[in-house]
Amino acid sequence: MHRRQFIKLAASAGLALPTSTALAANPDVKRRFVGMQISPFTIFDEGVERCLDLLRDAAGINTLVCFSHTYLLGSKPKNVLADHGFNLQPRNFFKDNQRFCWVRTHDKYYKNTVVRHQPVTRNTEYHDRDIFSELAEPARKRGMKVYARMLEAGGRRAHRIPNYDKVLTVDIDGKPGRGPCWNHPHYREWLYATVRDLVENNSIDGFQWGAERTGPLSYVLFRGLIPTCFCQYCKDRNKQHGINADRAKQGFRDLYQLVKGLEQNKPKPADGVFTMVLRIFQRFPEVLSWDYQWFQADEEIGSEIHRIVKSIQPNIESGRHIDHQRSSWDVFYRAAMPYDQIAQNADFIKPILYHETLGPRLRWWVIAEMQKRVLNELSLKQSLELYYALFHQDRKERPPLDRLDKAGLGPEYVFRETKRCKDAVRGSAKVYAGIGIDVPWYVPNGMERRPSNPETMQRAVKRAFDAGADGVLASREYIEMSLQSLKAFGSAIRAL
Repeated sequence: MHRRQFIKLAASAGLALPTSTALAANPDVKRRFVGMQISPFTIFDEGVERCLDLLRDAAGINTLVCFSHTYLLGSKPKNVLADHGFNLQPRNFFKDNQRFCWVRTHDKYYKNTVVRHQPVTRNTEYHDRDIFSELAEPARKRGMKVYARMLEAGGRRAHRIPNYDKVLTVDIDGKPGRGPCWNHPHYREWLYATVRDLVENNSIDGFQWGAERTGPLSYVLFRGLIPTCFCQYCKDRNKQHGINADRAKQGFRDLYQLVKGLEQNKPKPADGVFTMVLRIFQRFPEVLSWDYQWFQADEEIGSEIHRIVKSIQPNIESGRHIDHQRSSWDVFYRAAMPYDQIAQNADFIKPILYHETLGPRLRWWVIAEMQKRVLNELSLKQSLELYYALFHQDRKERPPLDRLDKAGLGPEYVFRETKRCKDAVRGSAKVYAGIGIDVPWYVPNGMERRPSNPETMQRAVKRAFDAGADGVLASREYIEMSLQSLKAFGSAIRAL
């Protein structure tokens, strides 16, 4: 289908609310994976039946990808919450009675770990509700599948999980770092126990796991954060691979001091910043090896989670969420962890491909941050051009620096990244493209809405399938998506 035909067809469908009969008339809709990322509290707030009807009829959703745990979430201001016609109030995720564990836990699974899940008491909101048992029959009646979704909780949310502080990373100064250590046996066992508990005691059709962190090298060079993790478990792991912990720590310390000097506008190295970075790499190759082993530990967790899921329920589709920094700008992660390796232990891979919000994320989270540090010798414009070249951004769709915030990277970015993933996995895993819809942006006083352009979003959906996607997943969160955008997404699915 030509672009003009596609847009004409999408426009003829309009933004009017379609009926379930209209969706059922197109058998192709049922064959495609069309998912929605959603949280349990939203479903309960709106009402299970009403919420599922809206998702099916407006957006053509046939798969719910629903959080089983929401430890990662923070508060969302009212101005970024969508109005789905239910007149709901914004909620504060830092309230004492907020629920974060949405499934019943069974103590027998957690005997070998000190970490525990949030205790749900009578004072906890929705304490008597069971998300997956309540979704099972209504979803089945509507021809929908239900997937559980888990994201790793970061260090800032440690207070929500009993004893989570005992498994946090350790920085080069011996202080607690960001997030849990991927090599800590109690953290790993807690994750594995959680997955066993979830899959054995709940009726689900699929499972999605994700960890939205990268490696110590990226944190120090790109963001100026102190390197982690140097706990005893990480030292033992690296020792087994012949990597000297003291030399790795010294190399990371030298990089950290270099970056801090640049941030403080101290004189630059006479031989240049990038030359100094390469010098440290050559003097201390343990830095690269340490970073690589950190990624391997992450992959071991993902692989074991997949094995556990399939050993309990072989028919469950088990896959991996690849967040935006991993899919689209962290060169060290991309070098260490190619898609074909992930596909060896996953039924599907879902790369985050937020074509619109990648604009401000790239401008402020990547280019501005790197130019302060490792790309200090380049201008912001040169840094952006370097990114475009290294990440193969089409020359026809390279918004300049002053338009990047508003323009985003467009549907061709979705096509290119979907195809890159498809080409890498070579059929060994499905690829579900994570399409960004109404993803808000961070401003000095909080967040602001960034409504999606309906036509651009519809073309992004089409280009994902042009690239061979096995499905699309409406992302980031249903609670952020306006009714208009949901209808536009549904029109794109029907137009295909």
